[in-house]
Amino acid sequence: MDTSLIEGFTRHHRALDRAFEGTRCAVDNGDFAQARADFQGFRDAIERHMRAEETWLFPAYEAQHGQDNPLTSILRKGHRDLRGFFDEIAEALSEGDGDEGTALIGTVGQILHHHDDKEEQEFYPAVAVLLPDARAALKALEP
Repeated sequence: MDTSLIEGFTRHHRALDRAFEGTRCAVDNGDFAQARADFQGFRDAIERHMRAEETWLFPAYEAQHGQDNPLTSILRKGHRDLRGFFDEIAEALSEGDGDEGTALIGTVGQILHHHDDKEEQEFYPAVAVLLPDARAALKALEP
């Protein structure tokens, strides 16, 4: 098992959490210029993260378990849903709507927490045994 995959993607989750928290703090402080900048940085990083999973990890898992397996199906749906919420957050921040931004950030924070737990507890350990070399997937996380 390649534990570097598990460790690298989990470490990236924590970095994403910190970046998202920066957005929340900026919204709480009413600093929408900073919130927009922080959110764009977060969004760029999480998009790299999701693309790395979709390009490297999901196909490796699906080659063994089929494309219609429940685990990657729910994770792919989670990515689609999150991207929709990210659009809504960006809109709220561009409009300077702190109430809507705060509500959306809270909702997305909960979704991310559950999504990350599923990946860290179930998916990463399962795919780590199937992907003998995680270097390309880990490299894809970098800016």
